[in-house]
Amino acid sequence: MGTHAIAFLTEIGADTTAHPSGTLLAHLRGTHDCLVRWGCAPYLCAAGLYHSVYSTDAFRTVSVPLQDRTRVRERIGTEAEALVHLYGTMVRRSLYETLARGAPHRVVDRTTGADVPLRDVQQLADLMTLDVANRLEQLPRVPMSLWRRELDRRRYEQAAPLLPRAALLDVRRAYPRRGWIAIAADGARRRVRRWLAG
Repeated sequence: MGTHAIAFLTEIGADTTAHPSGTLLAHLRGTHDCLVRWGCAPYLCAAGLYHSVYSTDAFRTVSVPLQDRTRVRERIGTEAEALVHLYGTMVRRSLYETLARGAPHRVVDRTTGADVPLRDVQQLADLMTLDVANRLEQLPRVPMSLWRRELDRRRYEQAAPLLPRAALLDVRRAYPRRGWIAIAADGARRRVRRWLAG
């Protein structure tokens, strides 16, 4: 990725914006690096570097207002910016729902509530691959129950035909299959800790 793309992220304060990965810039670079390692297309890697600058369903900090989309296009290109915009404005759950439901694929715009048809299966694959990179980059630093991990594992296994092989291998390393006894025991421990803390 060009130095001007990184410089812009510093200019908008991503290097000082708090994030579970330390700073937003650290998370953006880590997501980009996952996509590069998986051999993804340059536009998808560029989208990874900027994927949450408009905010997302889960990360509500706006680093670049939507009216400034041109500034992002100038740094990463039209195709990458369109993917960043779609990823940032969609309801994340609607991505998983359209994956499970099948064609015609569409997501829900969280700013308007409107359905947004996806262009084709490649766009669905790009969104899922970006979502996997976003999640795996944060996973070592974000506490997550075994039940939540199992939900993620199932979603990403369902997306297996759409994902690069290297991404799927990383998913399977990060989300080993857990038995229901282990999941239930983890849930019970978490409930006891909450009860003791409360």
